[in-house]
Amino acid sequence: MTAENPILKAASWAAGVLPVSIKKLLYKIPFLARLIRRSLNIAAPDGFSEITIAAGAAKGLRMILDLQSEKDYWLGTYESDLDAAAQKLIGHGDTVYDVGANVGYVSLLSAQLSGKSGKVFAFEALPANVERLQKNVLINAFESRIAVTHAAVIDSNQPVTFLTHPSGAMGKALGSDGRNEQYDGQITVPGLALDIFVYGENHPAPDIIKMDIEGGEGKALAGMPRLLAEKKPILLIELHGEIAAHQVWNHLRQNNYSVHQMRRGYPKITQVSALDWKAYIIAISKQKINLLT
Repeated sequence: MTAENPILKAASWAAGVLPVSIKKLLYKIPFLARLIRRSLNIAAPDGFSEITIAAGAAKGLRMILDLQSEKDYWLGTYESDLDAAAQKLIGHGDTVYDVGANVGYVSLLSAQLSGKSGKVFAFEALPANVERLQKNVLINAFESRIAVTHAAVIDSNQPVTFLTHPSGAMGKALGSDGRNEQYDGQITVPGLALDIFVYGENHPAPDIIKMDIEGGEGKALAGMPRLLAEKKPILLIELHGEIAAHQVWNHLRQNNYSVHQMRRGYPKITQVSALDWKAYIIAISKQKINLLT
């Protein structure tokens, strides 16, 4: 599809050759950022299209995307620090849990990095996201590498009320902390605790967990005390709000995790007050900390 439009073709080429730092700089110049977005919006088709990711760690993978609102996946500008951390920490044969998988960008990336001997478990609560996630798995022939579970990861195995955002692309389990968005609806979805998923249902324990669940991070960690104590998976977490940050911090400190900023150099965080309202962190056991060097 992008090859048929000269503007989209040029954008795809530029995304593939420009360093991440330059792409970030372009979007920090207001008039230039507006010009780029306006030009791409005019050129991009409405609705969903199957596209090839142009840059970043997932370059070459295919996704079904709405290019009016999901250009960051296509151009490789989605969470570049998470991209870099995934490349550094996910190895061949690893088992990766993608908690809050959305439409599957991180799941696909993880499957590519962990290889044919690895396994990815993708957990997503919103039915529309699950449907597109499954399609994205299929078009990359990753059925044997990615297992999709329709559920919200919480602290127990029981149905949970899930609040839905007007965008249709995100939501959170009732009782989660985080941002005070105007959620306009609610649905009931399966809820699961990761300790039960692993030790009760005999799924492979994760080596790495990526977690982005809009303030539900504390509830998810409360459902995996044995994993945190025994397996000690590496955690890549997007925190949402002060309460969630304190909840996560307490779980991590109780289990002797070392906590680091998810950015170049991976500076160590020594107190919870150093975290911003929205923060990206890596939590890693002291036995594995050398992986960050």
